[in-house]
Amino acid sequence: MQEPDGIRKAARELAHRNGEGGEGHLVPEDIVEQLPNDVNLDEILQLLELQDDHEFNARPDPPEKISSTEITRCCAIATVGLQLLSHLHSNFLTLRRNYLLDLVTCLAAFTDDRDAWTTTEASKDAHCLLEELGCFSNAKGCKQARDLIRSLLEEQIKPYFARTKTSGITRQGRKAISSLPDPVDFSETEMESKPWKFQNLYAVTVFRWVLGQLDASALEENWPLIIPPLLAILDDGAIDNKVKGCELLVMFLKITPPSLLHRTGLGDVFHDALMPCLSYLPTLTPEDESLRLLGAVYPTLLILIRAKNPEEDSRKLRLRSLDRILRTGVLRGYSHAGEYVRIGEMLVDKIADLVNEMGIWSVKHLKDLVPLVSEILSSPFSTAYTPLLHAATRALDAIILNNWPRVSYYRGDIWKALAICWCRMQEEQVPSQKLQSVAHQLQQTSKLLTAALKATNIDVDEESAMLIKSNASLKELLEA
Repeated sequence: MQEPDGIRKAARELAHRNGEGGEGHLVPEDIVEQLPNDVNLDEILQLLELQDDHEFNARPDPPEKISSTEITRCCAIATVGLQLLSHLHSNFLTLRRNYLLDLVTCLAAFTDDRDAWTTTEASKDAHCLLEELGCFSNAKGCKQARDLIRSLLEEQIKPYFARTKTSGITRQGRKAISSLPDPVDFSETEMESKPWKFQNLYAVTVFRWVLGQLDASALEENWPLIIPPLLAILDDGAIDNKVKGCELLVMFLKITPPSLLHRTGLGDVFHDALMPCLSYLPTLTPEDESLRLLGAVYPTLLILIRAKNPEEDSRKLRLRSLDRILRTGVLRGYSHAGEYVRIGEMLVDKIADLVNEMGIWSVKHLKDLVPLVSEILSSPFSTAYTPLLHAATRALDAIILNNWPRVSYYRGDIWKALAICWCRMQEEQVPSQKLQSVAHQLQQTSKLLTAALKATNIDVDEESAMLIKSNASLKELLEA
Protein backbone atom coordinates (compact mmCIF):
# COMPACT_ATOMS: atom_id res chain seq x y z
CA MET A 1 0.00 0.00 0.00
CA GLN A 2 1.12 3.61 -0.52
CA GLU A 3 0.53 4.45 3.17
CA PRO A 4 1.39 1.53 5.51
CA ASP A 5 -0.16 3.25 8.51
CA GLY A 6 -3.19 4.50 6.61
CA ILE A 7 -5.88 2.92 8.75
CA ARG A 8 -4.16 3.90 11.97
CA LYS A 9 -3.76 7.53 10.89
CA ALA A 10 -7.31 7.62 9.57
CA ALA A 11 -8.69 6.37 12.87
CA ARG A 12 -6.72 8.96 14.80
CA GLU A 13 -7.90 11.68 12.46
CA LEU A 14 -11.51 10.57 12.93
CA ALA A 15 -11.01 10.39 16.69
CA HIS A 16 -9.75 13.96 16.69
CA ARG A 17 -12.83 15.11 14.77
CA ASN A 18 -15.12 13.23 17.12
CA GLY A 19 -13.41 14.89 20.07
CA GLU A 20 -13.90 18.32 18.54
CA GLY A 21 -17.61 17.59 18.02
CA GLY A 22 -18.04 16.54 21.61
CA GLU A 23 -19.20 13.07 20.66
CA GLY A 24 -17.19 11.31 23.35
CA HIS A 25 -14.23 8.98 23.40
CA LEU A 26 -12.85 7.07 20.43
CA VAL A 27 -13.75 3.67 21.87
CA PRO A 28 -17.18 3.40 23.54
CA GLU A 29 -17.21 1.68 26.93
CA ASP A 30 -19.39 -1.24 25.75
CA ILE A 31 -16.74 -2.09 23.15
CA VAL A 32 -13.84 -1.66 25.55
CA GLU A 33 -15.39 -4.26 27.84
CA GLN A 34 -15.27 -6.84 25.01
CA LEU A 35 -11.51 -6.47 24.49
CA PRO A 36 -9.06 -8.98 25.92
CA ASN A 37 -7.08 -7.51 28.82
CA ASP A 38 -3.80 -7.51 26.90
CA VAL A 39 -5.10 -5.80 23.76
CA ASN A 40 -4.91 -2.08 23.07
CA LEU A 41 -6.24 0.14 20.30
CA ASP A 42 -3.02 0.07 18.30
CA GLU A 43 -3.22 -3.74 18.14
CA ILE A 44 -6.80 -3.58 16.90
CA LEU A 45 -5.89 -1.17 14.11
CA GLN A 46 -2.79 -3.16 13.23
CA LEU A 47 -4.80 -6.37 12.98
CA LEU A 48 -7.50 -4.69 10.91
CA GLU A 49 -4.83 -3.38 8.57
CA LEU A 50 -4.08 -6.80 7.15
CA GLN A 51 -1.08 -5.72 5.12
CA ASP A 52 0.78 -5.19 8.43
CA ASP A 53 -0.75 -8.21 10.13
CA HIS A 54 2.08 -10.53 11.07
CA GLU A 55 -0.47 -12.98 12.51
CA PHE A 56 -1.58 -14.05 9.04
CA ASN A 57 0.58 -12.47 6.36
CA ALA A 58 4.24 -12.45 7.39
CA ARG A 59 4.44 -16.20 7.56
CA PRO A 60 4.40 -19.02 4.99
CA ASP A 61 1.75 -21.06 6.77
CA PRO A 62 -1.71 -21.10 5.18
CA PRO A 63 -4.63 -20.25 7.51
CA GLU A 64 -5.54 -23.89 8.07
CA LYS A 65 -2.10 -24.49 9.68
CA ILE A 66 -2.37 -21.60 12.14
CA SER A 67 -3.40 -22.65 15.62
CA SER A 68 -7.08 -22.42 16.51
CA THR A 69 -6.22 -20.30 19.56
CA GLU A 70 -4.42 -17.78 17.39
CA ILE A 71 -7.29 -17.67 14.90
CA THR A 72 -9.87 -17.24 17.67
CA ARG A 73 -7.90 -14.37 19.15
CA CYS A 74 -7.52 -12.61 15.79
CA CYS A 75 -11.22 -13.03 14.96
CA ALA A 76 -12.25 -11.60 18.33
CA ILE A 77 -10.04 -8.55 17.92
CA ALA A 78 -11.20 -8.04 14.32
CA THR A 79 -14.86 -8.17 15.35
CA VAL A 80 -14.31 -5.55 18.02
CA GLY A 81 -12.23 -3.44 15.65
CA LEU A 82 -15.00 -3.39 13.07
CA GLN A 83 -17.46 -2.40 15.76
CA LEU A 84 -15.09 0.44 16.61
CA LEU A 85 -15.09 1.63 13.00
CA SER A 86 -18.89 1.50 12.95
CA HIS A 87 -18.86 4.33 15.53
CA LEU A 88 -16.73 6.45 13.21
CA HIS A 89 -18.53 5.86 9.90
CA SER A 90 -20.12 9.32 9.73
CA ASN A 91 -16.73 10.81 8.81
CA PHE A 92 -15.63 8.16 6.30
CA LEU A 93 -16.26 10.20 3.18
CA THR A 94 -14.36 13.20 4.59
CA LEU A 95 -11.11 11.24 4.68
CA ARG A 96 -8.32 12.02 2.26
CA ARG A 97 -8.15 9.71 -0.75
CA ASN A 98 -5.25 7.52 0.42
CA TYR A 99 -6.88 7.00 3.82
CA LEU A 100 -10.22 6.18 2.22
CA LEU A 101 -8.53 3.68 -0.10
CA ASP A 102 -6.89 1.92 2.84
CA LEU A 103 -10.16 1.93 4.76
CA VAL A 104 -12.15 0.34 1.91
CA THR A 105 -9.42 -2.27 1.43
CA CYS A 106 -9.51 -3.09 5.13
CA LEU A 107 -13.29 -3.47 5.18
CA ALA A 108 -13.42 -5.46 1.93
CA ALA A 109 -10.90 -7.92 3.41
CA PHE A 110 -13.52 -8.99 5.98
CA THR A 111 -16.47 -9.46 3.59
CA ASP A 112 -16.09 -13.23 3.16
CA ASP A 113 -16.95 -15.09 6.37
CA ARG A 114 -15.26 -18.24 5.05
CA ASP A 115 -11.84 -16.68 5.58
CA ALA A 116 -9.94 -17.79 8.67
CA TRP A 117 -9.59 -14.23 9.98
CA THR A 118 -13.29 -13.42 9.61
CA THR A 119 -16.43 -14.32 11.53
CA THR A 120 -20.05 -14.07 10.41
CA GLU A 121 -20.51 -11.06 12.65
CA ALA A 122 -17.38 -9.35 11.34
CA SER A 123 -18.47 -10.00 7.76
CA LYS A 124 -21.88 -8.42 8.39
CA ASP A 125 -20.24 -5.40 10.02
CA ALA A 126 -17.85 -4.99 7.08
CA HIS A 127 -20.70 -5.13 4.55
CA CYS A 128 -22.73 -2.61 6.55
CA LEU A 129 -19.78 -0.22 6.81
CA LEU A 130 -19.12 -0.46 3.08
CA GLU A 131 -22.78 0.33 2.42
CA GLU A 132 -22.38 3.36 4.70
CA LEU A 133 -20.02 4.71 2.06
CA GLY A 134 -23.17 5.40 0.05
CA CYS A 135 -22.57 4.90 -3.64
CA PHE A 136 -20.60 1.66 -3.08
CA SER A 137 -23.86 -0.22 -2.65
CA ASN A 138 -24.50 0.64 -6.31
CA ALA A 139 -21.36 1.72 -8.13
CA LYS A 140 -22.96 1.82 -11.59
CA GLY A 141 -23.65 5.54 -11.65
CA CYS A 142 -21.21 6.89 -9.07
CA LYS A 143 -17.99 8.40 -10.44
CA GLN A 144 -16.30 8.45 -7.03
CA ALA A 145 -17.00 4.75 -6.59
CA ARG A 146 -15.71 3.94 -10.08
CA ASP A 147 -12.52 5.90 -9.44
CA LEU A 148 -11.98 4.19 -6.10
CA ILE A 149 -12.66 0.75 -7.57
CA ARG A 150 -10.03 1.40 -10.24
CA SER A 151 -7.60 2.62 -7.60
CA LEU A 152 -8.21 -0.56 -5.58
CA LEU A 153 -7.41 -2.68 -8.60
CA GLU A 154 -4.31 -0.68 -9.56
CA GLU A 155 -2.79 -0.02 -6.13
CA GLN A 156 -4.05 -2.82 -3.90
CA ILE A 157 -4.62 -5.84 -6.17
CA LYS A 158 -2.28 -5.53 -9.14
CA PRO A 159 1.02 -5.34 -7.16
CA TYR A 160 0.34 -8.69 -5.50
CA PHE A 161 -0.44 -10.47 -8.79
CA ALA A 162 2.09 -8.71 -11.02
CA ARG A 163 4.79 -11.36 -10.59
CA THR A 164 2.47 -14.33 -11.04
CA LYS A 165 2.84 -15.84 -14.50
CA THR A 166 -0.45 -16.18 -16.37
CA SER A 167 0.05 -17.96 -19.67
CA GLY A 168 -2.24 -17.54 -22.64
CA ILE A 169 -3.05 -13.82 -22.27
CA THR A 170 -1.50 -10.49 -23.21
CA ARG A 171 -0.99 -7.53 -20.89
CA GLN A 172 -4.23 -6.07 -22.21
CA GLY A 173 -6.18 -9.10 -20.98
CA ARG A 174 -6.69 -10.70 -24.39
CA LYS A 175 -5.91 -14.15 -25.72
CA ALA A 176 -2.26 -14.43 -26.72
CA ILE A 177 -1.59 -15.40 -30.32
CA SER A 178 1.81 -16.98 -29.69
CA SER A 179 1.68 -20.69 -28.97
CA LEU A 180 5.08 -20.68 -27.26
CA PRO A 181 5.00 -21.07 -23.47
CA ASP A 182 6.36 -18.30 -21.28
CA PRO A 183 9.95 -18.78 -20.08
CA VAL A 184 10.21 -20.21 -16.58
CA ASP A 185 12.21 -18.27 -14.02
CA PHE A 186 13.68 -20.85 -11.63
CA SER A 187 15.41 -18.17 -9.57
CA GLU A 188 12.09 -17.03 -8.12
CA THR A 189 10.22 -19.14 -5.59
CA GLU A 190 6.46 -19.50 -5.53
CA MET A 191 6.34 -17.54 -2.28
CA GLU A 192 8.03 -14.62 -4.03
CA SER A 193 5.92 -14.78 -7.18
CA LYS A 194 2.61 -15.26 -5.37
CA PRO A 195 2.43 -12.85 -2.42
CA TRP A 196 -1.37 -13.01 -2.64
CA LYS A 197 -1.15 -16.70 -1.70
CA PHE A 198 1.46 -16.65 1.08
CA GLN A 199 1.77 -13.13 2.52
CA ASN A 200 -1.21 -10.99 1.53
CA LEU A 201 -4.00 -13.53 1.78
CA TYR A 202 -6.68 -10.86 1.99
CA ALA A 203 -6.01 -9.78 -1.63
CA VAL A 204 -8.26 -12.52 -3.04
CA THR A 205 -11.14 -11.47 -0.78
CA VAL A 206 -10.73 -7.81 -1.73
CA PHE A 207 -10.64 -8.80 -5.41
CA ARG A 208 -13.84 -10.79 -4.94
CA TRP A 209 -15.56 -7.80 -3.36
CA VAL A 210 -14.37 -5.47 -6.14
CA LEU A 211 -15.66 -7.88 -8.78
CA GLY A 212 -19.06 -7.83 -7.11
CA GLN A 213 -19.25 -4.04 -7.46
CA LEU A 214 -18.77 -3.96 -11.23
CA ASP A 215 -21.28 -3.78 -14.06
CA ALA A 216 -20.58 -4.47 -17.75
CA SER A 217 -19.23 -0.98 -18.55
CA ALA A 218 -17.01 -0.82 -15.45
CA LEU A 219 -15.76 -4.31 -16.23
CA GLU A 220 -14.69 -3.29 -19.72
CA GLU A 221 -12.98 -0.16 -18.38
CA ASN A 222 -10.89 -2.22 -15.95
CA TRP A 223 -10.45 -5.30 -18.14
CA PRO A 224 -6.60 -5.43 -18.08
CA LEU A 225 -6.66 -5.15 -14.28
CA ILE A 226 -9.19 -7.95 -13.75
CA ILE A 227 -8.13 -10.76 -16.10
CA PRO A 228 -4.57 -11.46 -14.75
CA PRO A 229 -5.65 -11.89 -11.10
CA LEU A 230 -8.64 -14.01 -12.14
CA LEU A 231 -6.51 -16.37 -14.22
CA ALA A 232 -3.76 -16.46 -11.59
CA ILE A 233 -6.20 -17.71 -8.95
CA LEU A 234 -7.81 -20.16 -11.36
CA ASP A 235 -4.45 -21.59 -12.52
CA ASP A 236 -3.01 -21.97 -9.02
CA GLY A 237 -2.19 -25.51 -7.90
CA ALA A 238 -4.00 -25.30 -4.56
CA ILE A 239 -7.50 -26.79 -4.59
CA ASP A 240 -8.87 -24.00 -2.39
CA ASN A 241 -7.70 -21.37 -4.85
CA LYS A 242 -9.08 -23.27 -7.83
CA VAL A 243 -12.48 -23.43 -6.12
CA LYS A 244 -12.31 -19.70 -5.39
CA GLY A 245 -11.28 -19.15 -9.00
CA CYS A 246 -14.40 -20.96 -10.20
CA GLU A 247 -16.59 -18.80 -7.96
CA LEU A 248 -14.89 -15.64 -9.22
CA LEU A 249 -15.24 -16.77 -12.84
CA VAL A 250 -18.99 -17.30 -12.38
CA MET A 251 -19.29 -13.76 -10.95
CA PHE A 252 -17.24 -12.48 -13.87
CA LEU A 253 -19.31 -14.25 -16.52
CA LYS A 254 -22.59 -12.92 -15.11
CA ILE A 255 -21.56 -9.35 -15.92
CA THR A 256 -19.53 -9.99 -19.08
CA PRO A 257 -21.28 -9.38 -22.42
CA PRO A 258 -20.83 -12.42 -24.71
CA SER A 259 -19.56 -10.12 -27.46
CA LEU A 260 -16.71 -8.93 -25.20
CA LEU A 261 -15.81 -12.50 -24.27
CA HIS A 262 -15.73 -13.43 -27.96
CA ARG A 263 -13.82 -10.31 -29.00
CA THR A 264 -11.03 -10.88 -26.49
CA GLY A 265 -10.87 -14.64 -27.11
CA LEU A 266 -10.80 -15.35 -23.38
CA GLY A 267 -13.60 -17.89 -23.50
CA ASP A 268 -11.15 -20.46 -24.85
CA VAL A 269 -8.50 -19.43 -22.30
CA PHE A 270 -10.88 -19.99 -19.39
CA HIS A 271 -12.06 -23.27 -20.91
CA ASP A 272 -8.48 -24.53 -21.22
CA ALA A 273 -7.81 -23.53 -17.61
CA LEU A 274 -10.85 -25.43 -16.29
CA MET A 275 -10.65 -28.66 -18.27
CA PRO A 276 -7.56 -30.11 -16.51
CA CYS A 277 -9.44 -29.81 -13.21
CA LEU A 278 -11.71 -32.67 -14.32
CA SER A 279 -8.80 -35.08 -13.86
CA TYR A 280 -8.23 -34.17 -10.20
CA LEU A 281 -9.38 -37.56 -8.93
CA PRO A 282 -8.32 -39.98 -6.18
CA THR A 283 -5.84 -41.32 -5.37
CA LEU A 284 -3.59 -38.50 -6.57
CA THR A 285 -6.08 -35.98 -5.16
CA PRO A 286 -7.70 -36.59 -1.74
CA GLU A 287 -11.36 -37.53 -2.10
CA ASP A 288 -12.74 -34.57 -0.15
CA GLU A 289 -10.68 -32.08 -2.14
CA SER A 290 -11.66 -33.76 -5.39
CA LEU A 291 -15.34 -33.51 -4.48
CA ARG A 292 -15.02 -29.82 -3.70
CA LEU A 293 -13.21 -29.06 -6.94
CA LEU A 294 -15.44 -31.15 -9.22
CA GLY A 295 -18.51 -29.69 -7.57
CA ALA A 296 -17.30 -26.21 -8.52
CA VAL A 297 -15.79 -26.92 -11.96
CA TYR A 298 -18.71 -28.67 -13.71
CA PRO A 299 -21.31 -25.90 -13.11
CA THR A 300 -18.69 -23.28 -14.03
CA LEU A 301 -17.93 -25.04 -17.31
CA LEU A 302 -21.63 -25.14 -18.24
CA ILE A 303 -22.01 -21.42 -17.49
CA LEU A 304 -18.88 -20.67 -19.51
CA ILE A 305 -20.09 -22.69 -22.50
CA ARG A 306 -23.42 -20.83 -22.50
CA ALA A 307 -21.60 -17.50 -22.28
CA LYS A 308 -19.16 -18.41 -25.05
CA ASN A 309 -21.81 -19.65 -27.48
CA PRO A 310 -25.10 -17.86 -26.78
CA GLU A 311 -26.37 -17.80 -30.36
CA GLU A 312 -28.17 -20.63 -32.13
CA ASP A 313 -25.57 -20.67 -34.91
CA SER A 314 -22.92 -21.50 -32.29
CA ARG A 315 -24.62 -24.79 -31.42
CA LYS A 316 -21.93 -26.92 -33.03
CA LEU A 317 -19.23 -25.29 -30.94
CA ARG A 318 -21.34 -25.65 -27.80
CA LEU A 319 -22.03 -29.33 -28.48
CA ARG A 320 -18.37 -29.98 -29.19
CA SER A 321 -17.44 -28.59 -25.78
CA LEU A 322 -20.18 -30.58 -24.05
CA ASP A 323 -19.07 -33.77 -25.82
CA ARG A 324 -15.53 -33.24 -24.56
CA ILE A 325 -16.70 -32.69 -20.99
CA LEU A 326 -18.86 -35.80 -21.04
CA ARG A 327 -16.18 -38.04 -22.54
CA THR A 328 -13.01 -36.81 -20.82
CA GLY A 329 -14.66 -35.67 -17.61
CA VAL A 330 -17.61 -37.88 -16.67
CA LEU A 331 -17.04 -41.15 -18.54
CA ARG A 332 -13.28 -41.29 -18.10
CA GLY A 333 -13.53 -40.01 -14.54
CA TYR A 334 -16.11 -42.65 -13.60
CA SER A 335 -13.89 -45.40 -14.98
CA HIS A 336 -11.12 -44.21 -12.63
CA ALA A 337 -13.36 -43.58 -9.61
CA GLY A 338 -13.23 -47.24 -8.54
CA GLU A 339 -14.09 -47.67 -4.86
CA TYR A 340 -14.61 -43.93 -4.32
CA VAL A 341 -18.37 -44.10 -4.43
CA ARG A 342 -18.93 -40.41 -3.60
CA ILE A 343 -16.86 -39.45 -6.64
CA GLY A 344 -18.96 -41.82 -8.73
CA GLU A 345 -22.16 -40.30 -7.36
CA MET A 346 -21.07 -36.78 -8.30
CA LEU A 347 -20.02 -37.78 -11.80
CA VAL A 348 -23.23 -39.71 -12.48
CA ASP A 349 -25.23 -36.76 -11.17
CA LYS A 350 -23.53 -34.54 -13.77
CA ILE A 351 -24.78 -36.83 -16.56
CA ALA A 352 -28.30 -35.43 -16.15
CA ASP A 353 -27.04 -31.84 -16.39
CA LEU A 354 -24.98 -32.53 -19.50
CA VAL A 355 -27.68 -34.55 -21.25
CA ASN A 356 -30.28 -31.86 -20.55
CA GLU A 357 -27.87 -29.28 -21.93
CA MET A 358 -27.23 -31.30 -25.11
CA GLY A 359 -30.82 -32.38 -25.71
CA ILE A 360 -31.41 -34.82 -28.56
CA TRP A 361 -27.78 -34.38 -29.62
CA SER A 362 -26.75 -36.54 -26.69
CA VAL A 363 -28.06 -39.56 -28.62
CA LYS A 364 -24.53 -40.39 -29.77
CA HIS A 365 -23.59 -41.12 -26.16
CA LEU A 366 -26.41 -43.59 -25.42
CA LYS A 367 -24.16 -46.54 -26.15
CA ASP A 368 -21.96 -45.47 -23.22
CA LEU A 369 -24.50 -43.90 -20.87
CA VAL A 370 -27.18 -46.59 -20.80
CA PRO A 371 -24.77 -49.44 -19.86
CA LEU A 372 -23.15 -47.23 -17.19
CA VAL A 373 -26.47 -46.35 -15.52
CA SER A 374 -27.81 -49.91 -15.92
CA GLU A 375 -24.73 -51.35 -14.24
CA ILE A 376 -25.24 -49.07 -11.22
CA LEU A 377 -28.91 -50.00 -10.83
CA SER A 378 -28.32 -53.72 -11.19
CA SER A 379 -25.20 -53.90 -9.01
CA PRO A 380 -25.43 -56.43 -6.14
CA PHE A 381 -24.34 -53.70 -3.71
CA SER A 382 -26.49 -50.93 -5.12
CA THR A 383 -28.61 -50.56 -1.98
CA ALA A 384 -25.53 -49.99 0.20
CA TYR A 385 -25.25 -46.37 -0.96
CA THR A 386 -28.61 -44.94 -1.97
CA PRO A 387 -27.34 -41.48 -3.13
CA LEU A 388 -25.71 -43.23 -6.10
CA LEU A 389 -29.06 -44.83 -6.96
CA HIS A 390 -30.73 -41.41 -6.82
CA ALA A 391 -28.10 -40.02 -9.17
CA ALA A 392 -28.49 -42.98 -11.55
CA THR A 393 -32.29 -42.68 -11.76
CA ARG A 394 -32.00 -38.94 -12.31
CA ALA A 395 -29.53 -39.55 -15.13
CA LEU A 396 -31.82 -42.20 -16.62
CA ASP A 397 -34.78 -39.81 -16.53
CA ALA A 398 -32.76 -37.22 -18.45
CA ILE A 399 -31.67 -39.83 -21.00
CA ILE A 400 -35.26 -40.93 -21.63
CA LEU A 401 -36.68 -37.41 -21.79
CA ASN A 402 -34.11 -36.10 -24.26
CA ASN A 403 -33.68 -39.23 -26.41
CA TRP A 404 -37.13 -40.83 -26.36
CA PRO A 405 -37.20 -41.47 -30.15
CA ARG A 406 -34.19 -43.78 -29.80
CA VAL A 407 -34.63 -45.14 -26.30
CA SER A 408 -36.67 -48.10 -27.55
CA TYR A 409 -33.45 -49.64 -28.86
CA TYR A 410 -32.13 -49.84 -25.29
CA ARG A 411 -35.39 -50.72 -23.55
CA GLY A 412 -34.26 -54.28 -22.77
CA ASP A 413 -31.24 -53.06 -20.77
CA ILE A 414 -33.29 -50.38 -19.03
CA TRP A 415 -36.17 -52.72 -18.04
CA LYS A 416 -33.66 -55.24 -16.77
CA ALA A 417 -31.83 -52.67 -14.62
CA LEU A 418 -35.09 -51.28 -13.17
CA ALA A 419 -36.43 -54.76 -12.42
CA ILE A 420 -33.24 -56.01 -10.73
CA CYS A 421 -32.95 -52.88 -8.59
CA TRP A 422 -36.64 -53.10 -7.60
CA CYS A 423 -36.44 -56.77 -6.65
CA ARG A 424 -33.28 -56.23 -4.64
CA MET A 425 -34.94 -53.49 -2.61
CA GLN A 426 -37.95 -55.70 -2.00
CA GLU A 427 -35.63 -58.31 -0.53
CA GLU A 428 -34.24 -55.88 2.07
CA GLN A 429 -35.21 -57.12 5.55
CA VAL A 430 -35.25 -53.69 7.22
CA PRO A 431 -37.49 -51.05 5.60
CA SER A 432 -35.65 -47.80 5.00
CA GLN A 433 -36.96 -44.35 4.23
CA LYS A 434 -34.06 -43.84 1.85
CA LEU A 435 -34.92 -47.03 -0.03
CA GLN A 436 -38.55 -45.99 -0.17
CA SER A 437 -37.47 -42.75 -1.80
CA VAL A 438 -35.46 -44.70 -4.38
CA ALA A 439 -38.43 -47.01 -4.98
CA HIS A 440 -40.61 -43.98 -5.71
CA GLN A 441 -38.03 -42.70 -8.18
CA LEU A 442 -37.92 -46.08 -9.91
CA GLN A 443 -41.70 -46.00 -10.31
CA GLN A 444 -41.51 -42.54 -11.86
CA THR A 445 -38.76 -43.68 -14.22
CA SER A 446 -40.87 -46.68 -15.20
CA LYS A 447 -43.80 -44.40 -16.04
CA LEU A 448 -41.51 -42.16 -18.09
CA LEU A 449 -40.10 -45.11 -20.03
CA THR A 450 -43.60 -46.46 -20.66
CA ALA A 451 -44.74 -43.12 -22.08
CA ALA A 452 -41.65 -42.87 -24.30
CA LEU A 453 -42.13 -46.39 -25.67
CA LYS A 454 -45.81 -45.82 -26.35
CA ALA A 455 -44.89 -42.68 -28.31
CA THR A 456 -42.78 -44.87 -30.60
CA ASN A 457 -45.56 -47.47 -31.04
CA ILE A 458 -44.04 -50.16 -28.83
CA ASP A 459 -46.48 -52.64 -27.24
CA VAL A 460 -45.54 -51.85 -23.64
CA ASP A 461 -48.47 -53.74 -22.12
CA GLU A 462 -47.30 -57.04 -23.55
CA GLU A 463 -43.75 -56.51 -22.32
CA SER A 464 -44.97 -55.48 -18.86
CA ALA A 465 -47.16 -58.58 -18.64
CA MET A 466 -44.17 -60.78 -19.40
CA LEU A 467 -42.11 -59.12 -16.67
CA ILE A 468 -44.89 -59.40 -14.09
CA LYS A 469 -45.37 -63.06 -14.99
CA SER A 470 -41.72 -63.72 -14.29
CA ASN A 471 -41.86 -61.91 -10.91
CA ALA A 472 -45.10 -60.78 -9.32
CA SER A 473 -43.40 -58.10 -7.20
CA LEU A 474 -42.76 -56.11 -10.38
CA LYS A 475 -46.46 -55.32 -10.67
CA GLU A 476 -46.11 -52.45 -8.20
CA LEU A 477 -43.22 -51.06 -10.25
CA LEU A 478 -44.83 -51.35 -13.67
CA GLU A 479 -48.44 -50.52 -12.84
CA ALA A 480 -47.92 -47.77 -10.25
